[in-house]
Amino acid sequence: MDKLLQEKLRLLKVDVLSILHILAVTDSIALELNEISDSTSTSESDLRGIISTLRRMKVGEESFITPAGRDSDGRLRWKINEAIVSKKELAIFLEEEILGKEYKK
Repeated sequence: MDKLLQEKLRLLKVDVLSILHILAVTDSIALELNEISDSTSTSESDLRGIISTLRRMKVGEESFITPAGRDSDGRLRWKINEAIVSKKELAIFLEEEILGKEYKK
């Protein structure tokens, strides 16, 4: 994983990292807001702000997360931009370097 990306991730809040982790470990290509909300116990209104933060987060010219179609209610679904980092590599980094340490406290 790119060192610049690692540093950007280390500066994010744990709730944002938890959402990234959900996106990274899920088997489906993209998740709907309500699926992310249920997995993280984050309200959909708070989640919209977090998604906005992640969408504005750039690595080079690429957004860290990208829209992946719309759900049945017309809301955007989201996925990790694998042009930046693979889901597997991101999940391992988050578990070993950041979230694992946070969960052990």
